[in-house]
Amino acid sequence: MEVSEMKTPSSFPGDPGFKYLDDEEKALIDGIEADADTLQPLSEVERDAFLSQFRKADSPRKNVTMRMEESTINGLKARAETDGIPYQTLAAMILKKYVQGALLDRDAVREVVKALQTA
Repeated sequence: MEVSEMKTPSSFPGDPGFKYLDDEEKALIDGIEADADTLQPLSEVERDAFLSQFRKADSPRKNVTMRMEESTINGLKARAETDGIPYQTLAAMILKKYVQGALLDRDAVREVVKALQTA
């Protein structure tokens, strides 16, 4: 079979033929979609303040190449567009937060908030 004959899988939930990788991915996407109505893009001032911490890197930047699911890249691009920033900048920000231990688990935060509300 030639490459031109291969069918590419659908990349967005709701598209015909879309298949989740696993239950965890489905739960993550369902959670994002449930919160979509409450998401607000950053104002220009907020966006500039937030991005300023990434413009002056503590160490020299290095180009990297990564292989990711197309649906992950498309989701990242969609989220970046909503926030009004380039998707590669968003990816770098997420990775930096993860490495610094500042990337929070939404479910864990909800559990803490729930515990605080009942206390």
